[in-house]
Amino acid sequence: METLKFIHKISKGTRFNQIYIPIEMKTIFEVGDSVEVRLIKKKTAQYISKNLEIGEFKKKLSAEIVNFISQLTGVEQAFLVGSFLTSVDYKDVDVLIISEKIIEEKVYSLLTEKFGMKFHIITMPKNRFDFLIKACPLTRSMLYFFISNKKFELPKEIVIDKKHIEFLLMMPKDLLEIKLSSKVFYDNFRRLIAIEKFLENKEINPLEINKEMREELKEKLFSYLKNDEELDKKSIEKIREIIKSKIKKIEENLWERNKV
Repeated sequence: METLKFIHKISKGTRFNQIYIPIEMKTIFEVGDSVEVRLIKKKTAQYISKNLEIGEFKKKLSAEIVNFISQLTGVEQAFLVGSFLTSVDYKDVDVLIISEKIIEEKVYSLLTEKFGMKFHIITMPKNRFDFLIKACPLTRSMLYFFISNKKFELPKEIVIDKKHIEFLLMMPKDLLEIKLSSKVFYDNFRRLIAIEKFLENKEINPLEINKEMREELKEKLFSYLKNDEELDKKSIEKIREIIKSKIKKIEENLWERNKV
């Protein structure tokens, strides 16, 4: 860390940013003396979601990352989320930044230079974030496990925004007609389970979503999707049948809510 210091005269009775001198040294340091104050260790703050259990190495590294980000200009809050926190099998570190500016490229460059790791970075303004943590099942799932530089808790209150749910259903509907990679099927299957849980006002635990997905698809097909392996026609048809059923269930739920 670069040595940070400043020189200032000792004053008496000031109330702004006071530094207290030990009483046993009051005869050494007197009012009017010039002193040098040097930063030895930067204060760090780390807030871990109540659902997360994490080892000491990742906990220490996470604290360093979020506090490094939080010191950058324009950053209101930083979150680490995703598989880095919950699994030994991760490809990069997912970062969510609350900022009024789009600063992904800048932050990515600084983080990779500082930590020598791969990062996936999303930024969003505070007003958008405040909406999504109440109305978006994917955002609530993402923040089920987190580490942040500031206190945060998912609100218990949710908002059923029909337009937003319909937007989230667009890609799963496309998969009923378009053949894309197994990874896309995997992500959208998980999306549908998250939406179902959200509409039932249940917690959206990403690990439980994987467990439920494995039970529905059975181990072999689940493994194909998770590992982005090629799917045969019969497997795609089976997945599409389940996706279609889930979409129908979700749309019926929304329709029933609109009747009320």
